[in-house]
Amino acid sequence: MKRLIAVLTLCIIGLSASVAFAEAEWDFDLPLSVVSNDYAILVNRDNLLDQGYRPSNLVSVNLRRSSSAVVQMDAVAAAALETLFADAALVTDYIYRVQNESGVWEERTFSDSNGLQLLLESGYRTYSSQYTSYYNRLARNNGVDDGYVAPPGASEHQTGLACDVISVDYEKNNKYMNETFYNTPEAHWMEEFCAVYGFIIRYPKDKEDITQVPYEPWHLRYVGRDIAGYIKRTGLSYEEFTENWKAALAQFLADGGTVQAQLLLESTAGPAEIESFVTNIIGEDGDAEISLTLY
Repeated sequence: MKRLIAVLTLCIIGLSASVAFAEAEWDFDLPLSVVSNDYAILVNRDNLLDQGYRPSNLVSVNLRRSSSAVVQMDAVAAAALETLFADAALVTDYIYRVQNESGVWEERTFSDSNGLQLLLESGYRTYSSQYTSYYNRLARNNGVDDGYVAPPGASEHQTGLACDVISVDYEKNNKYMNETFYNTPEAHWMEEFCAVYGFIIRYPKDKEDITQVPYEPWHLRYVGRDIAGYIKRTGLSYEEFTENWKAALAQFLADGGTVQAQLLLESTAGPAEIESFVTNIIGEDGDAEISLTLY
């Protein structure tokens, strides 16, 4: 009898979903289950994390680091980052651009049998460590908040999904991280291909007025390959992306749709993930092209 009731309940839920979708349609390029999952969290000065927020699945990241200190990240993000590092080391020839003193961009060719050598600077940070970093920065800057260090609660590092990645050579020749990192082949390669691994450059140069953070070519944020590929294709900031899908959700609900029905529909439709693969097509820079199948 209990089994019969359960079956009837599922039928009723399915019927409700059908009725809901006869009146409302999810009108966004990515599934609701993708844009609303835990990896899609938006953190900034207007969307703060609680002091007690701590990711539940932190792991130590086994990658080359700038110090002996343990760096932790979300387990899924850490695995993706380890793959990114490994693949970067396979890139032995790469064409990138450098801006000269006159502001003109010039092509350069990276060539090294050891490949691109990335270096992990930081990952997860607690609320308290961010508090210390922020107020230390203010003290060094005569009380001026320059945007490079987020206030406590506003840092993506607290999610365990963000990390700072530079190159071995850059770390040797620079005391501080700044925009000049973009003049390295590693920075160009990460910008071009990080979406394949589920990462975005969280604070792009042309979106500083929206992100409220200066350009950081070293700051990677894991969002999953679906969202990363979409942002790569559209050129949106993460704030713009979030605003767009939430507007689509508001319209969907206003049209009579329900989150539960939509998620049920997507769960029965099967996954529709971004596919990425190295093709047999050799680009102008001599590298095999990477293809992204996006929504």
